Amino acid sequence: MSNFENPNPMHDSLQTEQEGEPQQQIVEPRLTFIQRFQQKLAESRYFMLSCVIHTGIVIIMGSIVLYKAMVEPPDFVAEGGDGLISTAEDLSPPPESPADAVPTEQQVTPTPTINSPTIDVIQTTSAASTFKVAPQQVSVKINTNTSDLTKAAGNIAKMGGGLGGLPGAMKGRVGAGKAKAMADNKMKPAAEMAVLKGLAWLQKNQSPDGSWGDGNKGAMTGLALLCFLGHGETPESQQFGLTVNKAVEWILTNGATNEGRLSMRKSFDQPGVYEHAICTYALGEYYTMTQDVNVRELFKQAVGYIVQGQGPGGGWMYSYDKTADDLSVTGWQIQALKAAHLSKLGIYGVDEALDKAMTCLERLKGPKGGYGYRSPSDKYSLSGVGILCQLFWKGEKGVLKKGMEWVLDETEKDYPVKYLGPKADLYAWYYHTQACLMFGGSAWTKWNRWFQDEIVGAQAADGSWPPMASNSVGNLQTAATMSPNVYRTTLCILMLEVFYRYMPTNREG
Repeated sequence: MSNFENPNPMHDSLQTEQEGEPQQQIVEPRLTFIQRFQQKLAESRYFMLSCVIHTGIVIIMGSIVLYKAMVEPPDFVAEGGDGLISTAEDLSPPPESPADAVPTEQQVTPTPTINSPTIDVIQTTSAASTFKVAPQQVSVKINTNTSDLTKAAGNIAKMGGGLGGLPGAMKGRVGAGKAKAMADNKMKPAAEMAVLKGLAWLQKNQSPDGSWGDGNKGAMTGLALLCFLGHGETPESQQFGLTVNKAVEWILTNGATNEGRLSMRKSFDQPGVYEHAICTYALGEYYTMTQDVNVRELFKQAVGYIVQGQGPGGGWMYSYDKTADDLSVTGWQIQALKAAHLSKLGIYGVDEALDKAMTCLERLKGPKGGYGYRSPSDKYSLSGVGILCQLFWKGEKGVLKKGMEWVLDETEKDYPVKYLGPKADLYAWYYHTQACLMFGGSAWTKWNRWFQDEIVGAQAADGSWPPMASNSVGNLQTAATMSPNVYRTTLCILMLEVFYRYMPTNREG
């Protein structure tokens, strides 16, 4: 008999004995199938309970996973974009003011058609391989405890690719010339570290296409490129080579598309003349430092627009319309032409345009030696423009001493160099810093004492420079969007690079 037929076989041999009576076998009644099954279930109740619990857990967990897959989004969403805050179209324009280098208010003056006097339209595919090949970018640790300026400059020169053959005015950017310039002009290690941190911020915030900013990209990219070049960086630099290469490729591609207009538009408008000059300035420095033939024709064409756009009074105006001489516009054109002069390309009309521009500056000089906007006066925010541009091109210190003294007096009395002060103006300081170095002597000693620590101390932890609180400047200095961030950061870097970027001697080359 099987166990299933008799659920308890041990009872087959169970006997009960009573004294004096014969033994009898006790037979239990047979159980039905249902009763036997229920008895088995009762004997295995703990096992069944475990099965039920675990089955319930599996069902609950499976339901949770299915719900998440159907309802919740994935952790990472593939989105386009380059990390910039907004497009150029929704950037609020600043008020028209010479205090900002790149105003965005549009002029209604009809834009004339200007053709380059000597260069035809450029066609290019602008493949990255047409440039000097940048090595794989590596991370170079910044030693924030550097105290030996000579050693620091030597290390930086190794990062810069070993430039040679630079004109005298630019020899302070690399090697022994850099170390000497930093020491002679009393640059503190903290200032050089601030430059490196600022360059790292620019590198991090470069758009994938090689440009900078969410508006006025021609100007922002030109200013950023000037910062890297001012530090001696080229496409061959270890730390920043790829950054420089991408920026130049963007300028070449878009500049050729716009027939040499580096404002990156088909015609020149009010901000366009600023952008074109700034970007031309950067491209000229790049060519002088690298002799890269791929940019030569575009640079010559861009310079041609500036030469052609000069007005009869020697200055430049919005849209290159030649109706007046605007000193804010003129300052950037002169800097671009000086870069063209240093390139030694012999571009037609450059030196003659610079000579003619000096007559404009003299005409705008005020009674105290300062300079006016479009007529003679002493305007603090623009006087550095006039002094620097004259020192850049054959200007004599004796003739400019009165204006230099007025600027310093005004700074001490009414316009202190305080980054968060109510009268702070980076645009004015950008020019004043260079003018004081070029002038030298007590002018530089005093200005260096005012500006160096203040600008270094104002730098944000991420390497950029934050919005200012001034009530006398436009939103490029006070807003927190990307282009204003780039604008402030580049002007501050260029100010701190003044110790070695252009030498006070050899002003003509």
